[in-house]
Amino acid sequence: MTQMIGRALRGQKAGGTEKAYVVSFIDDWEDKINWVNPEKLHFEDDAEFIEKDIPSGNRTARLISIEMIEEFARIMDESIDTTGLEKLVFLKRIPLGIYRFSILEPSEGYEPKPTNYDVLLYDDTEEAYDNFVQDLKVLFQSIDLQDREILTQLELEFLLKIAKEIYFPDYQTLLGYRDEDVKNILRFYAHKEQKPEFLAFSERRKCDLSIVARHIYDNSLGGRAEADYIKSLWNDEKSFWQVLFSYKKLYFMKQLAIEIMKIADPDIYGDHVVGSIPTVIPDTVPIEKLTLYEIKERDILEYRKIKNAVFAKYTDAKGFISCAISGVKSQMRRDFQIDHIKPMSQGGLTTIDNLQLLTRKAHVEKTRRENTR
Repeated sequence: MTQMIGRALRGQKAGGTEKAYVVSFIDDWEDKINWVNPEKLHFEDDAEFIEKDIPSGNRTARLISIEMIEEFARIMDESIDTTGLEKLVFLKRIPLGIYRFSILEPSEGYEPKPTNYDVLLYDDTEEAYDNFVQDLKVLFQSIDLQDREILTQLELEFLLKIAKEIYFPDYQTLLGYRDEDVKNILRFYAHKEQKPEFLAFSERRKCDLSIVARHIYDNSLGGRAEADYIKSLWNDEKSFWQVLFSYKKLYFMKQLAIEIMKIADPDIYGDHVVGSIPTVIPDTVPIEKLTLYEIKERDILEYRKIKNAVFAKYTDAKGFISCAISGVKSQMRRDFQIDHIKPMSQGGLTTIDNLQLLTRKAHVEKTRRENTR
């Protein structure tokens, strides 16, 4: 339907007609038409009016904002209790990136239509999703696809159950987790036999509204001074505020007021803010002197590059990963953790030659021995 309307609206300059008539039938078709947010059309692979010149960082931020706009709208609705969401440290609610992929979906009377899917990865789900995606080849060994590209409903539910048990055991408490996201990744792999593309939101650190709130509170900005400061932030072309909040300043102002309230009166949220407040580390600090978690907060792409390099170092030609201490082998990433050979507390650095892979058991034992010493 989207493609048909797009063709009708081409106009004379694109070989179309002067007028176009669109007749929309309203019926019980909700389960047959994949209705989308109109803004998503700008990012459809086959959209003829896609904005090609949007910087990649802005494109990722735009995709994220489209997914998050419902969250901001709920916070604006006074009839909905969003206290639990508001308690979270703001940056924890901003995704580290997106898995973006396309699946051919059946359509009534036409050829299968490619449909884009987005899966947002947050601070507490990135590791689980990364292990899950890296282990897809091993997971699919448990079923016999033969020459098929489509999973049966029984196979899909079976793989979902395994994925939740292994990678998302605490799925009920994970921000943004949805069964449908895991299912769609499984469906994509069955069709393509490849991992979905990861788009990193590298500018995420610039979207920490709690820092803006802290500046206003600590400097006792109010009245005209506060209004001018907020206006300068909102209109700054180098910032991501307008993109993140879908150009809705009212959402931005409401969320900023919540962040200021958290500082001015922490008790208002009862159990206080959930999640540790990120430490802003200057870019002048060499990356090798940061922990892996700090590197992930600073640059998700660099973090993944280091992690992939360490796993590659301990993976043999047959795809088996080995523990540096016990020698235990497995083809599944989730069975291993990255460890500093020389602890950072003793001057060790986060470099490939000082990082190794250990099974969870070996890692716990090594840490216990180090703490005992």
